[in-house]
Amino acid sequence: MTTDNFETIIIGSGVAATALTYRLLCKNPNASILILEAGQKVKMQDAAIWQDYILSGKLPYEKYYDLDYPDRDRPGENINAGKTTVPLMGSRVITYGGSTIHWGGWSFRLKPEDFRLYSNTGSNLDWPFNYNELEPYYCEAEHYIGVSGDSEDPTVPRSQTYPFSAFPYTWEDKPVAEAMRASGIAYSHLPIARRGITNTVSRHAPCQTTGTCKYCPFGARFSANNFLDDMLDSGSFPNLEVRLNSVVEKVVMSECGNIAKGVAYFENDNKTRNNTNTLYAEAERIIIAAGTIESSKLLLRSKYDKFWRNGIGNDRDLVGANLVTHPYFIFTGQRAKNSQLEQSEMNFPTLCSRHFDSEEEQAEGKFILINPPSSPKINLLSKMQAGLNYADINNYIEGENWIELHGMVEIFSERNNRISNFDKINKMGMPQTLVDFSQSYDFDRRMKYIQKQVKKIFNAMDASLIGKPSISWRADHAACTLRMSDSETFGVTDPDMRVHGVDNLYVCSNASFPSTGAVNPTLTLTALALRLGDHLNKKTNAQG
Repeated sequence: MTTDNFETIIIGSGVAATALTYRLLCKNPNASILILEAGQKVKMQDAAIWQDYILSGKLPYEKYYDLDYPDRDRPGENINAGKTTVPLMGSRVITYGGSTIHWGGWSFRLKPEDFRLYSNTGSNLDWPFNYNELEPYYCEAEHYIGVSGDSEDPTVPRSQTYPFSAFPYTWEDKPVAEAMRASGIAYSHLPIARRGITNTVSRHAPCQTTGTCKYCPFGARFSANNFLDDMLDSGSFPNLEVRLNSVVEKVVMSECGNIAKGVAYFENDNKTRNNTNTLYAEAERIIIAAGTIESSKLLLRSKYDKFWRNGIGNDRDLVGANLVTHPYFIFTGQRAKNSQLEQSEMNFPTLCSRHFDSEEEQAEGKFILINPPSSPKINLLSKMQAGLNYADINNYIEGENWIELHGMVEIFSERNNRISNFDKINKMGMPQTLVDFSQSYDFDRRMKYIQKQVKKIFNAMDASLIGKPSISWRADHAACTLRMSDSETFGVTDPDMRVHGVDNLYVCSNASFPSTGAVNPTLTLTALALRLGDHLNKKTNAQG
């Protein structure tokens, strides 16, 4: 049996893996790092792929989505066992670069009170450190992923400016902003990981606002695969290696059970899973950065009779438990007239409100509001294709239209909400996922309160609320299943993201979050990855 040896093995190739690798290699460019990625590579910044997307609407990475729903041509993947369906399809991309290959780029910081959830509300967990501990890393993360934002926005304390200025509010933001002001609701620029116009880097050009953000032809929107390519192509890091189509089966432990020796994995050919072709790699430390779902499933299936009989870190049945995600809601309103001729200008939002993302709302569940680029719902292309003349098109734009407000609401961990392995294999050669989740008894009451606030805004826009909101529980922001805690009684990982009871095994993932607040987790995860890199570098120096 041949076994490769490295200083560090990182499982996954998304933003956490990329930022951590960057941090480790900045300290020691000759460090030997192996990245194992279950998926394949999608070519980015390719003019032909971009043009095909424009013409067909088909994205080159959709084939690396989960298959959740059965249809005539293909079987579904993954099982939902709870009362609330949490779809995986579209929530993640199993490929080189991870989910940043398709994300929207929204780059919010958590607020100081988010780190004190238990102290403020008496439920769930506090983070094992406060906002001030992570604040310098937030600054570095914003520069690393290239965030454009309003540095004067007082919503969250900051010690440094954003690297790029905020994208300006659009014409379609104007009525929403006026309505929020009239309703006493604060709003601000949405911070987003798209390089602004002051950027001079030629390899990844600044945003050109093409409206084709799902496949950026310029590399303006942060995508981890672009940055991994940069590191690999630079020639500065001779011992960095990425192996694609490499599905990790389990973490291999020492006989004493407190040291991770390496990993067992196989090369997936996307047709059959050949368990007889197991490969091994060893390292001084192992970092699991495979996302909340796969990181938890990997620990669960890393079982040993003498120790960790239920999976590594799972003596207290906490691995995979306490699953949360962000319910994403859409409210729709109807206006009799669009007198200002608002219509979509860009393919990403520029106005948000964190007014209800506050300590006062924390006990009930904080939420944010977003003015989406699809509001008002006007489709000029369809009218032009139908042959309407200029006057008819102008009447269409100016006439009755539908508007939307989007948002996300914080929910709290419940131990019975969990994910685990299912005994079938998906198309990537990985075990399918069993999701057991049920929304809390008071969620509907919370949504009624949110609807009341949205109705005020719609009324101020002379719009009528239409029906109830649509709500998606899709697992885009799945988190908290391997949460950090000072004590192994309450969590799986310690404040340095190390698995309790194992000296050299870490989880750099949303799974390590004790809670998620009401905002996207990517910026916080990037900050945590940079922080973990500093911790590992210091530990290496101390040992050396």
